[in-house]
Amino acid sequence: MNTHYLTTSRTNPQFYIFSQLFGDDTTWSSCDWESIQNASWQEFWQREGHELLEQKWHKRFPEYKDLIEKVTSEEQALWQELWEKHANDSSCKFWYIFSCAFENYQNELVKSFGVNFNGTLDVIEQDLQNLSVTSTTKKSKQRKPSASEEHESYLTANDDPEELDELQQLLLLGLPTSFASKTHKNHKQRRQITESSGSESEDSEDLLTMENDENRALHRVQSGFIQRNKRKQRQVDKLRARMPEFMLEENGQMVKYWFKRFSLFSRFDRGIRLDRESWFSVTPEKIAKQTSRRLACDLIVDGFCGCGGNAIQFANTCGRVIAVDIDAEKLAMAKHNASIYGVAHKIEFIHADFLQFAASTRIRPDVVFLSPPWGGPDYQKQANFDIEKSLLPVGASKLMQLSRRLASDVSFFLPRNANMSQVIALSGPGQQCEVEHNYLDTRMVALTAYYGSGIIKRS
Repeated sequence: MNTHYLTTSRTNPQFYIFSQLFGDDTTWSSCDWESIQNASWQEFWQREGHELLEQKWHKRFPEYKDLIEKVTSEEQALWQELWEKHANDSSCKFWYIFSCAFENYQNELVKSFGVNFNGTLDVIEQDLQNLSVTSTTKKSKQRKPSASEEHESYLTANDDPEELDELQQLLLLGLPTSFASKTHKNHKQRRQITESSGSESEDSEDLLTMENDENRALHRVQSGFIQRNKRKQRQVDKLRARMPEFMLEENGQMVKYWFKRFSLFSRFDRGIRLDRESWFSVTPEKIAKQTSRRLACDLIVDGFCGCGGNAIQFANTCGRVIAVDIDAEKLAMAKHNASIYGVAHKIEFIHADFLQFAASTRIRPDVVFLSPPWGGPDYQKQANFDIEKSLLPVGASKLMQLSRRLASDVSFFLPRNANMSQVIALSGPGQQCEVEHNYLDTRMVALTAYYGSGIIKRS
């Protein structure tokens, strides 16, 4: 299903999680799709459904809070009727996006097992028909997204409370608008209008010089044009000044990461610090919060803390956090970022290579969390990401072996295209693991795998 259009107009992407247990004998074809769908929807609704309804309600009716205490009983009944309609309509919209994400989840899961994807589409579609996911909504014909759109950020410029939207900012910077999430107007039509108006002004130049009123009108138009250009240049300068220099280099390929900064850190504008690598490697905050809820414990080790996205959230659910990283600059940024969230005092930052740390430390945490480097954005080019060959600095099996020296409960944060057979194999013969596929709206961002009886949800 092409659901690109669903992610282009959303100001606050919904976070969906599809989770299930995997063992030696588990394949995509043995999945209980209906149970997964029902459990995922219930979890989403309990986690943030009502809050989203409230947010949309007060945005739509900002006067409600002040009026509701003063209205008559008849007016109150009308408000109640309006609320019920709002709740029903919004729930239907949430469900539609959720069901599109669920269909994408099925497709992605099939691909992650290395199965011939084209040969399974009919089976998956039939499963969806049985679940009444696709039959409840009329499909509209959508164009196929381009390669650049397929790998676009899963967020839009609306996540940033700026005066200009993402498309306007890209146009100001003179960068390709294919990075933008919103469709743009027909440039050919715009160009025809411009050319037409230009030729008309040339033809009428003699006439303009004949009438003083028309001369004054032309002067006003020209003055306004100059002023608009100056305002535009000021906007460009302001936008460029706020963006890291490297984002304006490399033909603007990195600009798309700027537009998702508030999803990486909701307090970004309070002074969050990131180096180049961290822009595309830090865990989005909604996912980091979910992981921290799942791994709540007394003591947790974050083996590759980077700039602190996960460690900060762990500090809110765990008694103590040990954040390890081999990069001293990243560690300093993590400490600074943690101070912005007011949790730096709960985190012990250790400058070390996790491989050496795990082999020598006497610390015995309750849980070890690993988000090792994926090798940069190029990981997306692999149909199935090999977690034994492509993870840095070593393969997943070696990382698991070292982590299990410290704790029996281990969690990995892995690319969305990670090879599921390898992910399952990490649990060991006869053991199970739980895998959460994380979606922001209909786009899968990454997966989180859980190993160990202490952190796996059995039901």
